[in-house]
Amino acid sequence: MEIRLGSIVRSLAGHDKDRFYAVLRLEAGSCVIADGKVRRVEKPKRKNLKHVAATGGTVSVEPLPTNRELRRALFPYQYGDGRPAN
Repeated sequence: MEIRLGSIVRSLAGHDKDRFYAVLRLEAGSCVIADGKVRRVEKPKRKNLKHVAATGGTVSVEPLPTNRELRRALFPYQYGDGRPAN
């Protein structure tokens, strides 16, 4: 799967391994991610694209989501079975 703006990704390496994030921006060879809890929208993390895996889920990032919206969108991935609840 391709990582795009708004993709929900899983961290593959680092101290945040196996946590889920939303992609807020794409840069050359890296992405800027946040989850609304540990990494808030105000202070996102820059992560190498090799160290994240796409899950197939997406979040609307236009306009920039609030921390609450990110937490709600990522809750099924972070604490559930990895699929959004419908």
